[in-house]
Amino acid sequence: MRFVDSAIIIMASGNGGKGAVSFRREKFIPKGGPDGGDGGDGGDLIFEASHNISSLLDFRYKPKFIAENGGNGRENNKKGREGVDAVVRVPVGTTVTDYDSNEVMADLTKDGERVILLRGGIGGKGNTFFKSSVNRKPRFSQPGTFGKTRKVHLTLKSLGDIGIIGLPNAGKSTLISKLTDSRPKIASYPFTTKIPHLGVSYDKNSDKRLTLIDIPGIIKGASEGTGLGLRFLKHIERSDMLLHLIEIGSIEEIKSRYETVVKEIAEYNEDILKKTQIATINKMDLIYDSKELDEIKDEMNKYFAEKNMVLLFISAYTGAGISELKNTLNATVKKREICNLSKN
Repeated sequence: MRFVDSAIIIMASGNGGKGAVSFRREKFIPKGGPDGGDGGDGGDLIFEASHNISSLLDFRYKPKFIAENGGNGRENNKKGREGVDAVVRVPVGTTVTDYDSNEVMADLTKDGERVILLRGGIGGKGNTFFKSSVNRKPRFSQPGTFGKTRKVHLTLKSLGDIGIIGLPNAGKSTLISKLTDSRPKIASYPFTTKIPHLGVSYDKNSDKRLTLIDIPGIIKGASEGTGLGLRFLKHIERSDMLLHLIEIGSIEEIKSRYETVVKEIAEYNEDILKKTQIATINKMDLIYDSKELDEIKDEMNKYFAEKNMVLLFISAYTGAGISELKNTLNATVKKREICNLSKN
């Protein structure tokens, strides 16, 4: 599996260089005095978020990142070279947590965002610095200060406008392929999706781009580690909205499928359920009896109306209802943006 959303690394900033102890030894200058230069500062350890990186896979093979040490001072008041910073590029949505204390050191949510996590050591002063009227020949200098070393845990939580959630085989991969330019693996067996897939939907009318995340199927017991859901439940946290995709069946089956997913999310983090949510019942093309389909629609509309949720019926396979779903998603996101602006 190429998608890796967790890694542990060691990082260190550079040490400061030593100050020099030196005296001028030039012809015709009998009392040249001290001329030891200062040491250079050590390099900083910097994290930078990039949209061009989608996984933490590389950190499994390179678990150490160390900035360059500062150069030592030299004669003729020459300062040591500054240490080169170590820039660690990570995917957008990466959280950096101290391994021992669990302190969150950085949460990188924007492309190009930079955070200095560890400052480099300060270069030591050369003996020129210590020259005075009472000490004309200082024969000492400062060592540079040490850089810092930390062991950290990197966690990737995908960022998106809409997280598509549901039980395995609900049709999430087919739906995201219809709504966006994403081309995930699609098959007729559960757990086709083993990693989150991101896709972008473009609305010509509003010139708005929506990012959708296809979350791997959540099953009963996912919050306790069953199936693939536990590992990827955290990706739902970064979605602004939730789209419940529910496979059609009997009225009781639909309710049970929805409630199973909600229960697992609540046990993982009930605050997730405070997000805006839309319910979508998929595979309506499998119900051949129009009277039975009407009964399901009537009952489920009442059920989700009580939860203040919009409900749509679609067939991701045939494309039925996809246009209406796109319009609903765009309108809901636009409404949320307006509400957020008015609050601010």
